[in-house]
Amino acid sequence: MAIVIYPNGNITELQLSKNQHLELKTMYYLLECSMVQAIPLNNGRIMWIDEEGKFKPHRLNPDATRILHVSGGMLDDYIAGTALITEESEVE
Repeated sequence: MAIVIYPNGNITELQLSKNQHLELKTMYYLLECSMVQAIPLNNGRIMWIDEEGKFKPHRLNPDATRILHVSGGMLDDYIAGTALITEESEVE
């Protein structure tokens, strides 16, 4: 199940049918960006973020940052803006 984590703490679950996949244009819309970055997490999932999120007005995402750190990701870094977490099979 894909989830969207917003900087304000809201989390939305995306219910995808078995044959449904997230396309790049949908990810751009959800993340409010034009370039995404994929960060593999140690549980096999993928965190998708705005590649240029830190260049925009500061929008620290504490929940996504915590997930990144718990998953073995860059402890000295943070997530800015909305984050999307998916299974590899949910992305086309």
